[in-house]
Amino acid sequence: MIEPYKADFQLFNADDALLRSVVSEIQRRGVAVFHEQDLDENKFIQLIKRIGECEAPGKFMNPTEFPEISLVTARRDEQGQKMGMFGDGELGWHSNGNSRHMIDKILISLFCVRSDPNSTLSVCQTSQPFYDLSVEEQEYWKSIKIRLQFKNNTMYQLEENDPEYLFMSQHRGSIRKLVDKHPVTGQYYFYFPYFFIMRAWEGNKEIDHLQMIERLKPIIFKSKYQHHVVFRENDLVMMDQFTTLHRRTPVTQDRLLWRIASDYKLLTPLLEDEISHETHRH
Repeated sequence: MIEPYKADFQLFNADDALLRSVVSEIQRRGVAVFHEQDLDENKFIQLIKRIGECEAPGKFMNPTEFPEISLVTARRDEQGQKMGMFGDGELGWHSNGNSRHMIDKILISLFCVRSDPNSTLSVCQTSQPFYDLSVEEQEYWKSIKIRLQFKNNTMYQLEENDPEYLFMSQHRGSIRKLVDKHPVTGQYYFYFPYFFIMRAWEGNKEIDHLQMIERLKPIIFKSKYQHHVVFRENDLVMMDQFTTLHRRTPVTQDRLLWRIASDYKLLTPLLEDEISHETHRH
């Protein structure tokens, strides 16, 4: 079993070697948690830009002066318009970019500005479940391809005039492997944002995607593969969006997170032959 990477140092002050080591641990384990981080908007952006290129969507949830940051909050402005994404309702299992044709911003960093002690973020590592299967089972799941497309009222609910719905629904989706290799480490993982799976094929033969989903849920969503975070102010959580899924319980208080999506392009890749596959067996 792989536990989240945890450390108590100030990540902003890490030199390149230490930061590269941290990122390698995120790629291996799926998630890292840092407490009591001294970050403002500029320092947060500077930190992530040392790792890779940051997404700047230019949408309603991105402050003009900090376009790389997306606000995750239910707050509204004086005119009653949404200031952030994901609101205060429950969020089902998902990862970044599930409805997109191309996904390259596979590191999500969440910094807590204001917490809600009643809300929990759950992270499920999706690489370990694959390595715990028999070789026969691994080969079967590697033969599956899936069709992904955003569908409203699944992982969460949005009104059709909601600005969040408008940019989520514009993506045309994709067809990709259910089990794929991480582009940096080469480790296998299940890509299983099941709310977005519309069709599935075993080789060239279409199969019942709903039956497939129900078969996979107990394989992937075991408690031993999950980690749960109750954000406190100044907590930083970083997640690889290929080797994890995450969900959230409803928010009951004035909660605010800063969110940045990035790639890993500015750090030396971890070579596949450097991966210790023994990690997957313990």
